[in-house]
Amino acid sequence: MRVETDVFLTRLEKLFESAKEKNSVYITTKPCGEKEGTQSSVLFRVSDGRSVGRTRFSTIVAPSQILAFQESYLTMLRSNLAGMLKKRDKAKERRVDKLLVASRKKIEENGGKVKIGGSKRGAGRRKRMRAVKRAQKVRAARANAQQNATSTST
Repeated sequence: MRVETDVFLTRLEKLFESAKEKNSVYITTKPCGEKEGTQSSVLFRVSDGRSVGRTRFSTIVAPSQILAFQESYLTMLRSNLAGMLKKRDKAKERRVDKLLVASRKKIEENGGKVKIGGSKRGAGRRKRMRAVKRAQKVRAARANAQQNATSTST
């Protein structure tokens, strides 16, 4: 159902409020056929994720009104999405970074060689293949550094 831009924004805000607990809100934008100079109109569509009793509405924003609409649309989006976003798990990120640094250090200490154990199929294969690729990159970087050092000295 097509509505005016101000009605669109109020209905979108109500939809965000009702969908806070368990539903999703899908927003799509697409250029529309009506053109003014180099810019074309934009079609905004909104739907909630339900299959039964779905709420759907849309609006077309003219190129002359797009800046004013975007300003109010973005402030409304920011206010509604701020509470829905998950907090980052910084402790987990630090653990992962620490493991990556340890892995890189181990590869460098062994001269870019990694002992790959285990079978060619089964659990851990992807991990082993990633280790092989990291080792190849270290060897290639070391070879490039040696070539650059010899070419600059001559």
